[in-house]
Amino acid sequence: MTTKGDLAAKCVATTGDTFCTSIPDSHAGRRSEPRPNRFCQAQFSGDGTSIVTESADRCIRTFVLPENLLDETTELHSLSAYCSIQSPSVVSSLALYPHFNLQDTSTTVFLSGSTDLPITLTNAVHDGIVHAKYPLVHPSTEAYLGPNSLAWGREGTNFVAGSKNQIAVFDASYDGSGPVVTHKTAAGRKQNKLYGGVSVLGCRGIVMALSIRSDGILAAGTTEREIGLYANEGSGECLTSFSVAADLGGLNPMEGTGVMQLAWSPDGTYLLAAERQSTGIHVYDMRNTLRRVSWLSGRQAHTTQRLGIDVVPTATGYEVWAGGTDGCVRTWEHPGFLEGEQAPDAVMKVHDTSVSGAVWHPGGAVLATCSGQSNGKPDEPSTDDDNVTVDVDVEVRPPNNTLSIWTL
Repeated sequence: MTTKGDLAAKCVATTGDTFCTSIPDSHAGRRSEPRPNRFCQAQFSGDGTSIVTESADRCIRTFVLPENLLDETTELHSLSAYCSIQSPSVVSSLALYPHFNLQDTSTTVFLSGSTDLPITLTNAVHDGIVHAKYPLVHPSTEAYLGPNSLAWGREGTNFVAGSKNQIAVFDASYDGSGPVVTHKTAAGRKQNKLYGGVSVLGCRGIVMALSIRSDGILAAGTTEREIGLYANEGSGECLTSFSVAADLGGLNPMEGTGVMQLAWSPDGTYLLAAERQSTGIHVYDMRNTLRRVSWLSGRQAHTTQRLGIDVVPTATGYEVWAGGTDGCVRTWEHPGFLEGEQAPDAVMKVHDTSVSGAVWHPGGAVLATCSGQSNGKPDEPSTDDDNVTVDVDVEVRPPNNTLSIWTL
Protein backbone atom coordinates (compact mmCIF):
# COMPACT_ATOMS: atom_id res chain seq x y z
CA MET A 1 0.00 0.00 0.00
CA THR A 2 2.87 2.36 0.68
CA THR A 3 6.33 3.00 -0.64
CA LYS A 4 8.86 4.62 1.65
CA GLY A 5 8.84 8.37 1.29
CA ASP A 6 6.26 8.78 -1.49
CA LEU A 7 3.01 9.13 0.47
CA ALA A 8 0.72 12.05 -0.24
CA ALA A 9 -2.45 12.68 1.77
CA LYS A 10 -5.58 14.69 1.16
CA CYS A 11 -8.39 15.30 3.62
CA VAL A 12 -11.70 14.57 1.85
CA ALA A 13 -14.15 14.71 4.77
CA THR A 14 -14.19 15.99 8.35
CA THR A 15 -16.47 16.83 11.26
CA GLY A 16 -14.74 20.22 11.43
CA ASP A 17 -15.34 22.11 14.66
CA THR A 18 -18.71 20.46 15.37
CA PHE A 19 -17.40 18.54 18.36
CA CYS A 20 -14.72 21.00 19.50
CA THR A 21 -16.63 21.69 22.69
CA SER A 22 -16.17 21.35 26.43
CA ILE A 23 -17.93 18.92 28.71
CA PRO A 24 -18.44 19.01 32.50
CA ASP A 25 -15.82 17.11 34.44
CA SER A 26 -17.76 15.85 37.47
CA HIS A 27 -16.69 13.25 39.99
CA ALA A 28 -18.84 11.92 42.85
CA GLY A 29 -21.45 14.57 42.16
CA ARG A 30 -19.01 17.48 42.50
CA ARG A 31 -18.67 20.08 39.78
CA SER A 32 -15.29 21.06 38.44
CA GLU A 33 -13.83 22.93 35.50
CA PRO A 34 -15.09 21.83 32.05
CA ARG A 35 -12.67 19.82 29.93
CA PRO A 36 -12.40 19.50 26.16
CA ASN A 37 -14.41 16.76 24.52
CA ARG A 38 -12.38 14.24 22.53
CA PHE A 39 -12.77 11.23 20.28
CA CYS A 40 -11.52 8.18 22.18
CA GLN A 41 -11.70 5.69 19.31
CA ALA A 42 -13.15 4.98 15.87
CA GLN A 43 -14.06 1.67 14.22
CA PHE A 44 -14.91 0.96 10.58
CA SER A 45 -17.92 -1.26 9.90
CA GLY A 46 -17.26 -4.55 8.11
CA ASP A 47 -18.93 -3.32 4.93
CA GLY A 48 -16.94 -0.08 4.96
CA THR A 49 -20.01 2.16 4.82
CA SER A 50 -19.90 3.52 8.36
CA ILE A 51 -17.63 4.61 11.18
CA VAL A 52 -18.67 4.26 14.81
CA THR A 53 -16.92 6.47 17.36
CA GLU A 54 -16.84 6.75 21.13
CA SER A 55 -16.13 10.09 22.80
CA ALA A 56 -15.32 11.47 26.23
CA ASP A 57 -18.84 12.92 26.47
CA ARG A 58 -20.11 9.31 26.83
CA CYS A 59 -21.70 9.43 23.38
CA ILE A 60 -21.41 6.73 20.71
CA ARG A 61 -21.92 8.16 17.23
CA THR A 62 -22.38 6.53 13.84
CA PHE A 63 -21.15 8.33 10.72
CA VAL A 64 -22.27 7.03 7.33
CA LEU A 65 -19.76 7.94 4.63
CA PRO A 66 -21.04 9.96 1.63
CA GLU A 67 -21.52 7.88 -1.52
CA ASN A 68 -19.59 10.47 -3.52
CA LEU A 69 -16.72 10.60 -1.04
CA LEU A 70 -14.05 9.87 -3.65
CA ASP A 71 -15.52 11.83 -6.55
CA GLU A 72 -13.04 14.12 -8.26
CA THR A 73 -13.85 17.39 -6.54
CA THR A 74 -12.12 20.02 -4.47
CA GLU A 75 -15.07 20.19 -2.06
CA LEU A 76 -14.39 19.03 1.48
CA HIS A 77 -17.25 16.84 2.67
CA SER A 78 -18.80 17.60 6.04
CA LEU A 79 -19.36 14.59 8.30
CA SER A 80 -22.37 14.63 10.59
CA ALA A 81 -23.58 11.93 12.97
CA TYR A 82 -26.26 9.70 11.47
CA CYS A 83 -27.14 8.37 14.93
CA SER A 84 -26.02 9.46 18.41
CA ILE A 85 -26.45 7.27 21.49
CA GLN A 86 -25.84 8.70 24.94
CA SER A 87 -24.53 6.26 27.53
CA PRO A 88 -25.66 6.72 31.15
CA SER A 89 -22.12 6.03 32.37
CA VAL A 90 -18.56 5.94 31.11
CA VAL A 91 -18.07 3.63 28.10
CA SER A 92 -15.23 1.26 28.91
CA SER A 93 -15.31 -0.94 25.79
CA LEU A 94 -16.87 -1.10 22.32
CA ALA A 95 -17.00 -3.79 19.62
CA LEU A 96 -18.79 -3.59 16.26
CA TYR A 97 -20.56 -6.69 14.97
CA PRO A 98 -18.14 -8.25 12.43
CA HIS A 99 -20.86 -8.79 9.80
CA PHE A 100 -22.21 -5.23 9.93
CA ASN A 101 -24.17 -4.48 6.72
CA LEU A 102 -25.90 -1.12 6.36
CA GLN A 103 -28.51 -2.68 4.05
CA ASP A 104 -29.63 -5.05 6.81
CA THR A 105 -30.39 -3.20 10.06
CA SER A 106 -30.49 -6.48 11.99
CA THR A 107 -26.69 -6.56 11.60
CA THR A 108 -25.89 -2.91 12.35
CA VAL A 109 -25.22 -3.54 16.03
CA PHE A 110 -22.40 -3.12 18.50
CA LEU A 111 -21.50 -4.31 21.97
CA SER A 112 -20.66 -1.77 24.64
CA GLY A 113 -19.54 -2.07 28.23
CA SER A 114 -20.13 0.59 30.88
CA THR A 115 -19.59 1.00 34.58
CA ASP A 116 -22.28 -0.56 36.81
CA LEU A 117 -24.36 -1.75 33.84
CA PRO A 118 -24.77 -4.99 31.88
CA ILE A 119 -23.08 -5.37 28.50
CA THR A 120 -25.53 -4.13 25.85
CA LEU A 121 -26.15 -5.02 22.22
CA THR A 122 -27.32 -1.78 20.58
CA ASN A 123 -28.33 -0.79 17.06
CA ALA A 124 -25.92 1.76 15.64
CA VAL A 125 -28.27 3.25 13.03
CA HIS A 126 -31.81 2.52 14.21
CA ASP A 127 -32.47 5.02 17.02
CA GLY A 128 -30.09 3.23 19.36
CA ILE A 129 -32.48 0.36 20.03
CA VAL A 130 -31.09 -2.09 22.62
CA HIS A 131 -31.51 -5.65 21.33
CA ALA A 132 -30.02 -7.54 24.27
CA LYS A 133 -28.33 -7.21 27.65
CA TYR A 134 -25.73 -9.54 29.12
CA PRO A 135 -25.02 -9.29 32.86
CA LEU A 136 -21.42 -9.68 34.01
CA VAL A 137 -21.57 -9.77 37.80
CA HIS A 138 -19.44 -10.78 40.76
CA PRO A 139 -20.67 -14.23 41.93
CA SER A 140 -20.80 -13.33 45.62
CA THR A 141 -21.66 -9.62 45.71
CA GLU A 142 -23.74 -9.59 42.49
CA ALA A 143 -22.19 -6.22 41.69
CA TYR A 144 -21.65 -5.50 37.99
CA LEU A 145 -18.10 -6.02 36.74
CA GLY A 146 -16.94 -3.45 34.24
CA PRO A 147 -15.85 -5.06 30.95
CA ASN A 148 -12.67 -3.24 29.98
CA SER A 149 -12.41 -5.04 26.63
CA LEU A 150 -14.78 -6.78 24.23
CA ALA A 151 -14.19 -8.94 21.15
CA TRP A 152 -16.57 -10.79 18.84
CA GLY A 153 -15.90 -14.37 17.80
CA ARG A 154 -15.23 -15.11 14.14
CA GLU A 155 -18.81 -16.16 13.36
CA GLY A 156 -20.41 -13.39 15.39
CA THR A 157 -22.39 -15.84 17.55
CA ASN A 158 -20.34 -15.38 20.71
CA PHE A 159 -18.16 -12.69 22.26
CA VAL A 160 -15.49 -12.33 24.93
CA ALA A 161 -15.36 -9.77 27.74
CA GLY A 162 -12.23 -8.96 29.72
CA SER A 163 -12.26 -7.55 33.25
CA LYS A 164 -10.02 -7.65 36.32
CA ASN A 165 -8.29 -11.06 36.48
CA GLN A 166 -11.08 -12.58 34.38
CA ILE A 167 -12.15 -13.51 30.87
CA ALA A 168 -15.80 -14.35 30.20
CA VAL A 169 -17.33 -15.86 27.06
CA PHE A 170 -20.98 -15.14 26.18
CA ASP A 171 -23.46 -16.66 23.75
CA ALA A 172 -24.84 -13.58 21.98
CA SER A 173 -28.15 -15.30 21.13
CA TYR A 174 -29.27 -15.44 24.78
CA ASP A 175 -30.58 -12.09 25.96
CA GLY A 176 -30.30 -11.62 29.71
CA SER A 177 -27.88 -14.51 30.22
CA GLY A 178 -24.49 -14.40 31.87
CA PRO A 179 -21.28 -15.98 30.54
CA VAL A 180 -21.18 -19.61 29.42
CA VAL A 181 -17.45 -19.89 30.21
CA THR A 182 -15.40 -17.93 32.73
CA HIS A 183 -11.62 -18.02 33.22
CA LYS A 184 -9.96 -16.63 36.29
CA THR A 185 -6.70 -15.36 34.86
CA ALA A 186 -4.94 -14.96 38.22
CA ALA A 187 -5.18 -16.42 41.70
CA GLY A 188 -7.49 -14.57 44.08
CA ARG A 189 -6.59 -13.32 47.54
CA LYS A 190 -8.17 -16.33 49.22
CA GLN A 191 -6.12 -18.78 47.14
CA ASN A 192 -2.92 -16.90 47.86
CA LYS A 193 -3.69 -16.84 51.61
CA LEU A 194 -4.59 -20.52 51.86
CA TYR A 195 -1.97 -21.97 49.57
CA GLY A 196 0.87 -19.47 49.79
CA GLY A 197 0.71 -17.93 46.30
CA VAL A 198 -0.66 -20.32 43.74
CA SER A 199 0.91 -20.22 40.29
CA VAL A 200 -1.87 -19.73 37.76
CA LEU A 201 -1.25 -20.03 34.04
CA GLY A 202 -2.84 -16.83 32.79
CA CYS A 203 -2.41 -13.09 32.98
CA ARG A 204 -2.70 -10.90 36.06
CA GLY A 205 -4.36 -7.51 36.03
CA ILE A 206 -7.22 -5.83 34.22
CA VAL A 207 -7.75 -7.36 30.77
CA MET A 208 -7.63 -4.28 28.53
CA ALA A 209 -6.95 -5.95 25.17
CA LEU A 210 -8.45 -8.92 23.32
CA SER A 211 -7.73 -10.21 19.82
CA ILE A 212 -8.75 -13.49 18.12
CA ARG A 213 -6.57 -15.13 15.48
CA SER A 214 -8.06 -16.74 12.37
CA ASP A 215 -7.66 -20.21 13.94
CA GLY A 216 -9.52 -19.21 17.11
CA ILE A 217 -6.57 -18.48 19.44
CA LEU A 218 -7.53 -15.64 21.79
CA ALA A 219 -4.81 -13.27 22.99
CA ALA A 220 -5.54 -11.27 26.15
CA GLY A 221 -3.35 -8.42 27.43
CA THR A 222 -3.43 -6.77 30.86
CA THR A 223 -2.42 -3.71 32.82
CA GLU A 224 0.28 -5.83 34.49
CA ARG A 225 2.07 -6.12 31.10
CA GLU A 226 1.11 -9.78 30.72
CA ILE A 227 -0.40 -11.68 27.79
CA GLY A 228 -2.28 -14.98 27.91
CA LEU A 229 -3.28 -17.21 24.99
CA TYR A 230 -6.54 -19.20 25.16
CA ALA A 231 -7.90 -21.89 22.86
CA ASN A 232 -11.27 -21.91 21.07
CA GLU A 233 -11.90 -18.14 21.16
CA GLY A 234 -11.52 -18.09 24.92
CA SER A 235 -13.75 -21.09 25.62
CA GLY A 236 -10.76 -23.45 25.83
CA GLU A 237 -7.83 -23.75 28.19
CA CYS A 238 -5.03 -21.28 28.69
CA LEU A 239 -2.23 -22.41 26.36
CA THR A 240 0.55 -20.17 27.65
CA SER A 241 1.26 -16.78 29.15
CA PHE A 242 4.19 -14.39 29.21
CA SER A 243 5.21 -10.87 30.23
CA VAL A 244 6.14 -8.15 27.75
CA ALA A 245 8.49 -6.81 30.42
CA ALA A 246 10.64 -9.94 30.16
CA ASP A 247 13.84 -10.02 28.14
CA LEU A 248 12.57 -12.40 25.46
CA GLY A 249 14.72 -13.42 22.53
CA GLY A 250 17.77 -11.58 23.83
CA LEU A 251 16.17 -8.16 23.30
CA ASN A 252 16.07 -5.60 26.07
CA PRO A 253 12.56 -4.98 27.41
CA MET A 254 10.78 -1.80 26.31
CA GLU A 255 9.20 0.74 28.59
CA GLY A 256 5.43 0.61 29.14
CA THR A 257 2.81 0.39 31.87
CA GLY A 258 0.24 -2.05 30.51
CA VAL A 259 -1.00 -3.65 27.29
CA MET A 260 -3.75 -1.50 25.74
CA GLN A 261 -4.18 -3.22 22.36
CA LEU A 262 -3.30 -6.50 20.68
CA ALA A 263 -3.40 -7.31 16.97
CA TRP A 264 -2.45 -10.33 14.88
CA SER A 265 -0.65 -10.16 11.56
CA PRO A 266 -2.93 -11.28 8.69
CA ASP A 267 -1.31 -14.72 8.52
CA GLY A 268 -1.26 -15.15 12.29
CA THR A 269 2.53 -15.42 12.46
CA TYR A 270 3.09 -12.31 14.56
CA LEU A 271 1.33 -10.78 17.55
CA LEU A 272 1.68 -7.03 18.07
CA ALA A 273 1.27 -5.51 21.53
CA ALA A 274 0.84 -1.77 22.10
CA GLU A 275 1.28 -0.38 25.62
CA ARG A 276 0.38 2.87 27.33
CA GLN A 277 3.24 5.26 28.16
CA SER A 278 5.42 3.65 25.54
CA THR A 279 7.17 4.83 22.41
CA GLY A 280 7.21 1.43 20.74
CA ILE A 281 5.16 -1.62 19.77
CA HIS A 282 6.22 -5.20 20.63
CA VAL A 283 6.35 -7.74 17.77
CA TYR A 284 6.25 -11.43 18.80
CA ASP A 285 6.84 -14.46 16.59
CA MET A 286 4.03 -16.83 17.59
CA ARG A 287 5.27 -19.95 15.81
CA ASN A 288 7.07 -22.79 17.57
CA THR A 289 9.37 -20.53 19.58
CA LEU A 290 7.59 -17.64 21.27
CA ARG A 291 9.93 -14.65 21.22
CA ARG A 292 9.96 -10.93 20.70
CA VAL A 293 11.71 -10.56 17.37
CA SER A 294 11.52 -6.80 16.99
CA TRP A 295 9.96 -3.58 18.20
CA LEU A 296 8.48 -0.68 16.26
CA SER A 297 10.14 2.48 17.54
CA GLY A 298 9.21 6.16 17.33
CA ARG A 299 5.52 5.66 18.03
CA GLN A 300 5.20 8.83 20.15
CA ALA A 301 2.64 7.36 22.57
CA HIS A 302 4.15 8.14 25.96
CA THR A 303 0.75 8.88 27.52
CA THR A 304 -1.92 7.19 29.63
CA GLN A 305 -4.42 7.98 26.86
CA ARG A 306 -5.29 4.97 24.71
CA LEU A 307 -3.95 5.47 21.16
CA GLY A 308 -5.08 2.74 18.78
CA ILE A 309 -3.17 0.82 16.12
CA ASP A 310 -4.39 -0.86 12.94
CA VAL A 311 -2.97 -3.82 11.01
CA VAL A 312 -3.43 -3.61 7.23
CA PRO A 313 -2.76 -6.50 4.80
CA THR A 314 -0.82 -5.67 1.64
CA ALA A 315 0.14 -7.51 -1.52
CA THR A 316 3.57 -8.34 -0.08
CA GLY A 317 2.77 -8.69 3.62
CA TYR A 318 1.25 -6.18 6.00
CA GLU A 319 1.66 -2.77 7.61
CA VAL A 320 0.98 -1.30 11.05
CA TRP A 321 -0.53 2.19 11.38
CA ALA A 322 -0.59 4.12 14.66
CA GLY A 323 -1.34 7.62 15.89
CA GLY A 324 0.84 9.64 18.26
CA THR A 325 0.60 12.44 20.78
CA ASP A 326 2.20 14.84 18.28
CA GLY A 327 -0.79 14.69 15.91
CA CYS A 328 0.99 12.39 13.48
CA VAL A 329 0.19 8.97 12.03
CA ARG A 330 3.09 6.59 11.42
CA THR A 331 3.36 3.38 9.46
CA TRP A 332 5.76 0.43 9.66
CA GLU A 333 6.10 -2.03 6.77
CA HIS A 334 6.36 -5.80 7.31
CA PRO A 335 6.91 -5.87 11.11
CA GLY A 336 8.78 -8.98 12.20
CA PHE A 337 10.41 -9.67 8.85
CA LEU A 338 13.67 -8.25 10.22
CA GLU A 339 14.90 -8.53 13.80
CA GLY A 340 15.64 -5.66 16.16
CA GLU A 341 14.48 -2.08 16.14
CA GLN A 342 12.34 -0.90 13.22
CA ALA A 343 11.83 2.83 12.66
CA PRO A 344 8.69 4.18 10.94
CA ASP A 345 8.65 4.02 7.16
CA ALA A 346 6.48 7.11 6.87
CA VAL A 347 4.98 9.82 9.08
CA MET A 348 2.03 12.06 8.31
CA LYS A 349 0.76 15.11 10.22
CA VAL A 350 -3.06 14.92 10.40
CA HIS A 351 -4.19 16.68 13.61
CA ASP A 352 -3.04 19.26 16.12
CA THR A 353 -3.60 17.01 19.15
CA SER A 354 -3.20 13.30 19.93
CA VAL A 355 -4.39 10.88 17.25
CA SER A 356 -6.48 8.42 19.26
CA GLY A 357 -7.43 6.32 16.24
CA ALA A 358 -6.10 5.61 12.74
CA VAL A 359 -8.10 2.90 10.96
CA TRP A 360 -8.23 1.82 7.34
CA HIS A 361 -11.34 1.16 5.28
CA PRO A 362 -11.73 -2.65 4.87
CA GLY A 363 -11.14 -2.22 1.16
CA GLY A 364 -8.09 -0.02 1.66
CA ALA A 365 -9.66 3.00 -0.04
CA VAL A 366 -9.42 5.62 2.70
CA LEU A 367 -7.90 6.21 6.12
CA ALA A 368 -10.00 7.51 9.04
CA THR A 369 -8.34 9.35 11.92
CA CYS A 370 -9.78 10.83 15.09
CA SER A 371 -8.22 13.17 17.60
CA GLY A 372 -8.47 14.77 21.01
CA GLN A 373 -6.23 15.44 23.98
CA SER A 374 -7.11 13.77 27.29
CA ASN A 375 -5.72 16.54 29.50
CA GLY A 376 -6.70 19.44 27.30
CA LYS A 377 -3.11 20.68 27.07
CA PRO A 378 -1.29 21.34 23.80
CA ASP A 379 0.95 18.53 22.64
CA GLU A 380 4.67 18.97 22.76
CA PRO A 381 6.31 19.10 19.32
CA SER A 382 7.77 15.85 18.05
CA THR A 383 11.42 15.27 18.93
CA ASP A 384 11.99 12.17 16.81
CA ASP A 385 14.27 12.47 13.81
CA ASP A 386 12.23 10.54 11.25
CA ASN A 387 13.60 11.42 7.85
CA VAL A 388 10.41 10.45 6.06
CA THR A 389 7.79 13.14 5.62
CA VAL A 390 4.50 13.39 3.81
CA ASP A 391 2.93 16.26 1.93
CA VAL A 392 -0.50 17.09 3.37
CA ASP A 393 -3.06 19.61 2.17
CA VAL A 394 -2.51 22.01 5.06
CA GLU A 395 -5.32 24.32 4.02
CA VAL A 396 -7.93 21.65 4.79
CA ARG A 397 -6.30 20.16 7.88
CA PRO A 398 -9.11 19.78 10.45
CA PRO A 399 -8.98 21.44 13.89
CA ASN A 400 -8.75 19.65 17.25
CA ASN A 401 -11.18 16.90 18.30
CA THR A 402 -12.26 15.78 14.85
CA LEU A 403 -13.01 12.71 12.81
CA SER A 404 -11.35 13.00 9.40
CA ILE A 405 -11.15 10.91 6.23
CA TRP A 406 -8.01 10.88 4.10
CA THR A 407 -7.00 9.55 0.69
CA LEU A 408 -3.39 8.54 0.12
